[in-house]
Amino acid sequence: MQPPCIVVRLLDLVLSGAMSVEIRDVERQSEYKACAQMQLDVWGFPEIEVVPAGFLIAMHHYSGTVIGAFDGERMVGFVCGFGGWDGGRPYHHSHMLAVLPEYRGQQIGENLKWAQRDRVLTQGVELINWTYDPLQAPNANLNINRLGCVVRRYIVNLYGVSDSPLHGGLPTDRFEAEWHLKSGRVSNARAGRWNEWPGWEKLPRANRTRLTSDNLLTCEETLDVNLEVDALLVEVPMKIADLMAQDRDLALEWRYQARTLFQEYFKKGYRVEGLHRGELSAFYRLTRELDASD
Repeated sequence: MQPPCIVVRLLDLVLSGAMSVEIRDVERQSEYKACAQMQLDVWGFPEIEVVPAGFLIAMHHYSGTVIGAFDGERMVGFVCGFGGWDGGRPYHHSHMLAVLPEYRGQQIGENLKWAQRDRVLTQGVELINWTYDPLQAPNANLNINRLGCVVRRYIVNLYGVSDSPLHGGLPTDRFEAEWHLKSGRVSNARAGRWNEWPGWEKLPRANRTRLTSDNLLTCEETLDVNLEVDALLVEVPMKIADLMAQDRDLALEWRYQARTLFQEYFKKGYRVEGLHRGELSAFYRLTRELDASD
């Protein structure tokens, strides 16, 4: 039995006209096929790696989520996920979120996530997790700052080597974002109350960077994995894909150095709970674990 439909209305101004984007559960076979096609269009996946329409239908029918964003009849974004179980606790794994390039910057992805949260809460589940590349700062801003996730787990080469241009042959290391749906962090984010973190620039840094002669951000070889402070910063490039297009070896170096830093500090009981953005880089804010459920 299909779950009841979630509908959210977003009114945005696009160019000189008004656009109304509807966010609702995917319903028709053609819409599931549009989800599959979007994986090709947005990420350039080889067809063998695409989650097909038939699987999405089964996922949705058996308590998963498949929610689309529609501009009229055209699907312009979607989010999907499925249930999981860990140590006696249920969770929902949000597997994919995609928005067409020309529709980005309008909070469509963010509102797809909030719709997914509403759906999962009706199932009595209070945790959603998903993975993302820690070297993609725009994604981190959405996940950590605007949605209120925390991160305490680093997964090495989760998807293995991929032919997708999205991955560029780099190890597919990922953060596992935890979205505790009823936590104070998430409730504040839902209400638009985000932390300002005044004075963050003065926090101790686990790594130092400089610009190359080509104006590329490079990480100094000396890393500090022995800081014993309440909060610290780890600097990363703003977009690893842009760096990878110019210097793959440097992008690979960033992958390995970020891996070292995050694995060491997660083992020490730190978690990511904020992101501060600069012009060419971003700074993850790591703090000592206080409350694992918030």
